[in-house]
Amino acid sequence: MDEAKIREYLDREQIREAFNRYAFGVDSSDPEAVLAVFDDPCTLITQQPGKAPRRYEGRAAVERFFNKGLRNDMKLLRHRITDNLIRIDGDRADARLYWDEIREQNGQLILGGGIYFDKLRRVGEGWKFTERHAMTTYWITLVDKVDEQTLAAKILLAPRPERVRV
Repeated sequence: MDEAKIREYLDREQIREAFNRYAFGVDSSDPEAVLAVFDDPCTLITQQPGKAPRRYEGRAAVERFFNKGLRNDMKLLRHRITDNLIRIDGDRADARLYWDEIREQNGQLILGGGIYFDKLRRVGEGWKFTERHAMTTYWITLVDKVDEQTLAAKILLAPRPERVRV
């Protein structure tokens, strides 16, 4: 196998590592872990079904978004990312992948998901997001009221993980 092909495989794996670090950081409410995979400068775009995209331009805006949004009292948040397509062009890459999540939020148990559209840049020995567009494509309320009785009878929720560095 030639060196260029080995480099491409390594790059793809490092990009997948950025996807995973992002998901684990969000799930454990750890803005530092999430922000560690964003470049400077960077852009975050969030989009809900039927609504215009919201843009957070620049590192400071992205930091404010995650520092505010990840400080919450959700009992559960778990992401699963799948079906990633990655196109590498030198020190730049574009990616598209599906994400699904389950969360407890404001007393509801919710299943949601969508598509990430990413632009990344090689930084040292890894890759960071220069732009992440999180487009939600579905949001389903599974349980309207997650109370102690419902938890005891129908749902087992483990506590959210502590911030773990790997």
